[in-house]
Amino acid sequence: MAFMALAPADAAAQNSLQIPLQFDFLNPGAKSLAVGGAFAGLADDATATFANPAGLVQLGASEVSLELRATWVTTPFLQAGRLSGTVTNQGDDTIAGPVFADSSGSHVGPGFIAGVYMHPSHRWVIAGYRHELARVDQTFFSNGVFQQNAAGQSVRDLPQEGDREVSITGYGVAGSYRISPLVAVGVGLAAYTFDMNSVFRRFATNGFFGPPLLDKELGRASQTGDNVGWAPTFGVMIGRDERRLGIVFRQGASFDMTTNSVTPSNTPRTDEGRFRVPHTLAFGGSFRPKPLLTLAIEVTQIWYSRLREDFVTAQAVNTGYADSFTIDNGTEVHGGVQYTVPRWWGVPRFRGGAWFDPDHSVKFTPAAGPAVRDPLFEERLSTALSKGENQVHGTGGVGLTFGRHFEVNAAIDIASTTRIFSTSLIVR
Repeated sequence: MAFMALAPADAAAQNSLQIPLQFDFLNPGAKSLAVGGAFAGLADDATATFANPAGLVQLGASEVSLELRATWVTTPFLQAGRLSGTVTNQGDDTIAGPVFADSSGSHVGPGFIAGVYMHPSHRWVIAGYRHELARVDQTFFSNGVFQQNAAGQSVRDLPQEGDREVSITGYGVAGSYRISPLVAVGVGLAAYTFDMNSVFRRFATNGFFGPPLLDKELGRASQTGDNVGWAPTFGVMIGRDERRLGIVFRQGASFDMTTNSVTPSNTPRTDEGRFRVPHTLAFGGSFRPKPLLTLAIEVTQIWYSRLREDFVTAQAVNTGYADSFTIDNGTEVHGGVQYTVPRWWGVPRFRGGAWFDPDHSVKFTPAAGPAVRDPLFEERLSTALSKGENQVHGTGGVGLTFGRHFEVNAAIDIASTTRIFSTSLIVR
């Protein structure tokens, strides 16, 4: 005997968590990208407005900075297969074990724009900027996995289509003041615009083993948000060009969001909540063992767990398993090097780096579930959310200077699931 699995409760909502949801909040700028993001202790261009505003007093002159960034991201999701029981070889039930596919997303656009005013005394600086903090554009389609219940019957999860879009853009001001030859402090305040529009739909099938019927929708869930949140940044820079230490704390903005879910057998449900951007604390240093060689390192703590409450748990509140979902905080390690060739045309600065990106995807731990357990739900979610992993990014790039007023930088960041290309123009 076979039957379709609709539960627990709002099944239309719960499996939107199939995609591991790995948000990344990277520093802007091609230079920062090229040196592996190790920029809190370097912070020597206009992107310091975000990376560490205390570094702005190092610029030496007023400038305008523009960045164009292209990003390609792939994320695995549970697409098909049989998780338990024996394959029947009927219809779509032909593969033993889970089948994962990749959800691909890409975006090309202005990543960062800034204008910096340096006071003639070189004691203080003020700047304004626009920065695209995060951008997620994911789609996926799951055929519905097959399982076997305790009675030996085959069950099937409903096929699902998901479309998740999230955009966070900051508009801010930042300033820096040199309180002594060796110490500078900086502060910034940004208004972040938040735009989220995610929809997940469930479909009937043509018989138990047959293909999805896309004209027969059985359930729908959505998450939406469109508002503004404010957040400050605080930074300190200690030392001279030869040796510098930077410390920066960025508070994550919070935004109102709404989660809606409905199935034919349930009353529509609406939950209000908050999308909380992670806080960030970074310690970085830069060193010049030789006049033409610069080394940089940074350790960054990111509170990814702030994304769990509401954003993740609201999608599973009716399942009884909301407390079973977790997102680990992450400690990133960044390192980079720059070498200048002064006698070549354009005075090229060759850069390279790497950084460790810890797994901060959504995790499901059934042991934290409710008193009344659902083994099928636990099996599905444990499998669907099993693909998050640590990654090491390799980076590289080059910078060219033309006269006293123009600088061009280009950089690339490559990891197993991510490709980022950045190019920037600086006019002094």
